[in-house]
Amino acid sequence: MTTGGGPGLPAILRSLKQSDLYDVRTILCDINPATGNFFLPDVDARYIIPPYHNSDFIESLISLVKRENVDYFYSGLDEEIPVISANQNLFEQAGCKLLIPSVSALEKAWDKALMWKNLNSFVRQPRSWLLSSIGDGVEQFNELSGRVIIKVSKSRGGRLIFMPENREEFDFYLNKARRLWNEHGNDFLIQEFIEGDEYNVSTLFDLNGQCIYAVSRRKFETRKIKSTTTAAVIERNDDVIKQAISALEKLGLNKGFNNVEIIVSKVDGLPYLIEINGGRTAAQDMNIVASGINVTDLMISILKGRDVQPVEHPVDGLASLKIRMDMIVNMEEIESVNKI
Repeated sequence: MTTGGGPGLPAILRSLKQSDLYDVRTILCDINPATGNFFLPDVDARYIIPPYHNSDFIESLISLVKRENVDYFYSGLDEEIPVISANQNLFEQAGCKLLIPSVSALEKAWDKALMWKNLNSFVRQPRSWLLSSIGDGVEQFNELSGRVIIKVSKSRGGRLIFMPENREEFDFYLNKARRLWNEHGNDFLIQEFIEGDEYNVSTLFDLNGQCIYAVSRRKFETRKIKSTTTAAVIERNDDVIKQAISALEKLGLNKGFNNVEIIVSKVDGLPYLIEINGGRTAAQDMNIVASGINVTDLMISILKGRDVQPVEHPVDGLASLKIRMDMIVNMEEIESVNKI
């Protein structure tokens, strides 16, 4: 599994170690030898690997797959997943299976501008404009009555998301976004801020595009920007689930894991698609695992070609609360992590 330091990895580890079907050995990989997840008790081996954009990234992973006789591979890093998908045949030639969407589908999810364009007029989304297509933004600010969010097109978590409180802040952040766009070529979305209950829908599709589960959770934390969820409760909302599945199928993401961010507007009560994290589980999936859905048993069984039937939505009420904790290890353990 990569990336070892990801917040969603503990749920994956819990599923693997709680399995009644498979006896597993878990190998965690990361670019950082000091990632705390490396030293969780459920980890059997750990390796330092090159970053996903290095030329020897895939070669190193394939070498590790062969050395450790790895049967299944999972990536939890948005930028990395398309690279893995593009080289899926190399993993399979080495005897390692992956349950992962196509490169083109993943790129449409990773790039919020592409997602918006491909789903425009198909599913309900906030009113949006590309920074590269507007002038000074005054027209957009006035049309949205100042309820604006400015976010970079390609990024994960809460990075480069701005929520101006007034026209002065809007002009400041728009100019900052324009400067960053000119420097790095990463466009920004100027988007209507939808106020309401935010949901996350975690899904799993099999190799034939059948939805095995789609679980909705309501985020009940008070922060305005909830890209990294700290508090969410399983709460079934069929309209939200239906919209999430429709968007995933439209983009071709109906294979493997995904999670979808949707806000139900307090104004009209309708769901608005905000973001899709393609090809991976969600950071707060521990409550799904706690509900009795073993996500890795399902993944492995699908890849083994077994008959996997859809899973019922869990009952409402299980909440996932993120905490920070220290992992105490000897410095020698950190220094002795193998490097590929």
